[in-house]
Amino acid sequence: MDRKIKSALTLSLLSPFFGEVMSGSTPPLEIINPFSFLFLWAFYGGGVLLVRELWVRWGRGYLRLMLLGLSYGIIEEGLAVKSFFDPQWADLGVLATYGRVFGVNLVWAVWLSIFHAIFSISVPILLIDIFYSELKEMPLLGKKGLKITLVAFISALLITFFLLNRYPPPPVQYSIAFLITVLLVLKTKTLRTAPPKLMSAFTLKHPMSYGTLFTLSLFILYMFIPNTSVPFVIPVTLGPLFTVHLYSQMEKLPALGRFALVIGILSPFLLFYDMILELNNIFGMSAVGVGTFIVLLWKYRRMKSLS
Repeated sequence: MDRKIKSALTLSLLSPFFGEVMSGSTPPLEIINPFSFLFLWAFYGGGVLLVRELWVRWGRGYLRLMLLGLSYGIIEEGLAVKSFFDPQWADLGVLATYGRVFGVNLVWAVWLSIFHAIFSISVPILLIDIFYSELKEMPLLGKKGLKITLVAFISALLITFFLLNRYPPPPVQYSIAFLITVLLVLKTKTLRTAPPKLMSAFTLKHPMSYGTLFTLSLFILYMFIPNTSVPFVIPVTLGPLFTVHLYSQMEKLPALGRFALVIGILSPFLLFYDMILELNNIFGMSAVGVGTFIVLLWKYRRMKSLS
């Protein structure tokens, strides 16, 4: 199989894996359902391929990747699923009331935008950059591939909007979310790729540990703090700041360092969160978590030994 096709196929599969399976949103026994698989492949796989094409063609840069990832998160959860607005959305939990402002589940919106930017978009793209390093500066899709991918993605988006959740979003808030998405994408083209000085003041000596601490901080901000009396502005403010700092550090890391960073980012999900899901009777999650961690660590050590 051609290396470009193989890398594009792998990328399109990694996105729904990390975005849905690893998080437990679509457990292993559900993802093997042909309809679920094809739908998630079109949505996540199409989305991550389109993001990578724009990212490479517009000059790469990890802050650009962050903005495109956030745009995808808003498109999926805000514009298509409409969970940013629906107070009855099943996954909200305490976030249905904590941080709900002017008809918007604000803390949930910030959390899911960050989650998809990192786990559904950036992590798969970073791994493909590492596994297929000779292709990292090259687009993976030609004109025909772009058209097919765009049709698949838009089709999944429309199915989600009209069939998955029929909640009518408030028109003003929905329009603002759409406008924010457009502005983020437009800003991506003209973004200064050098990270802000304040955000790149030190060099990471232990990127794997940093990545682990970053994800643990997200757990605290969006899973623990909402159950306390801490004002919702804290997670709304700190999450984006931590995220900008994360991406600013990627600019300075070599490939091996970014690989270590990715493993660190994923490890709390793979070795902690997935175990909890298994204990809560979501069958197969511990195998998914531990198995994925072992494979990534093995590849990292092999890459390190060859460097």
